[in-house]
Amino acid sequence: MMITQLTGLSLLFAKALAVPALTGYSVTWYDEFDGPKGSFPTGGWNVKITTPAENSNDEQQFYTNYASNGQLWGDGQLFITPEKRGSNPQYWTSARLESQGAWSCPPGKAMIFQADLRGPDFTGNPSNLEGIWPAFWALGNACRNGGSWPDCGEWDIFETINNLGDKNQGVVHYKKTDGQHGSLSGQVQYTGGQYHTWAIKVDRRNTDWTQQKLIWYKDGAEYLTVTGANIGNFQIWEKLAYKSFFMILNVAVGGAGSYGGPWTSATIGGTAAALRVKYVAVYHST
Repeated sequence: MMITQLTGLSLLFAKALAVPALTGYSVTWYDEFDGPKGSFPTGGWNVKITTPAENSNDEQQFYTNYASNGQLWGDGQLFITPEKRGSNPQYWTSARLESQGAWSCPPGKAMIFQADLRGPDFTGNPSNLEGIWPAFWALGNACRNGGSWPDCGEWDIFETINNLGDKNQGVVHYKKTDGQHGSLSGQVQYTGGQYHTWAIKVDRRNTDWTQQKLIWYKDGAEYLTVTGANIGNFQIWEKLAYKSFFMILNVAVGGAGSYGGPWTSATIGGTAAALRVKYVAVYHST
């Protein structure tokens, strides 16, 4: 019995090494997307299924649970792949995964959402990727418990489109005191078609809420910081930095009114348009 327990613990710790350790943090939850090629990730994820009419942002895809749209690759990668289907009319399918768990940052602590991602190569604004919109982002858990957007809060961690070329845009969305939509954003250059680590940190280690921070990172380097003072209202900041958030991985295909712009007859699906994911992880400071 003792040998079995020790063996199980050894395997657990060996597996955990694939998600990088961060000094001063412990891993609260993670997924390394292990499993046989062609299987759909299920552990810890909700798979959203919608029609275009049910989507926001004029997204044109059907979100499905088809293996061709969201599958483990058999080598520790998840592929979220948009696919163009049909002929008259043509239509799109893709996948959207939402974490079943939601996490918050305790007082006096810091929390990180992090993923290792490879997006399409949008360098040079290629016409065959018009309308493709991969994203790693998070919504306030209130959004799935009766709350409304943008009041529940949103963090866009990796969200890139053709018009941004070789840049990623980090964004925080919220509802302003006058009821209007508010947002703050920043951009950073990256190399498309290669893996990069993308993360957001909630830092509540300062007792003064105006000095607390949301910080965005690419490959461990900070490129955007939003403080409580930038938001300027404690009730709004509380929703953005104190409440629980859940993670989302998806690839949307846009229409005329979408952030990503409309897809065209030249837009391609398949692996060149896919979002590839090696892991996602949640960390809390120790």
